[in-house]
Amino acid sequence: MRPDRLLRDFAGTQAPAIPLETGPDGATETLADILAANPGQPALVNLWATWCTPCLKELPTLDRLAAATKGRLVVVPISQDMEGWRKVAPAFTPEKYPNLSTRLESGMQFGAAVKATGLPLSILYGPDGREMWRYAGDLDWASPEARALLGVEGSGG
Repeated sequence: MRPDRLLRDFAGTQAPAIPLETGPDGATETLADILAANPGQPALVNLWATWCTPCLKELPTLDRLAAATKGRLVVVPISQDMEGWRKVAPAFTPEKYPNLSTRLESGMQFGAAVKATGLPLSILYGPDGREMWRYAGDLDWASPEARALLGVEGSGG
């Protein structure tokens, strides 16, 4: 982990209430909906795209993190692919990522709302929907260092 990539500039900021597509059928949910469905759990939002090599490198570690922290942390990948599900569905399959469900926000509104300057970008939101910190760039989310940062270092997986 690079300490210069851990940013707290937006700590306390409420998560954007932007609809995120849950699948090709057009159904949506917001981050507030996800937090409400997982009471008391923080959410690690990960902005990614199929064309982003560091994003694809980090997704398997997010999958392992999701498996190890089930019931204590919600991992929420959000694709920023402008070509939509046509591009995302073949790249993000249940076989590749059995512990994750990606959302899609192809209009770039979520990224703009959180002032993302690049991908990947991971933001930890508390159970109240307020940003705690963000990490710019890829990280091995299954590492002990990342788990300590998230407060889940005692988990297996």
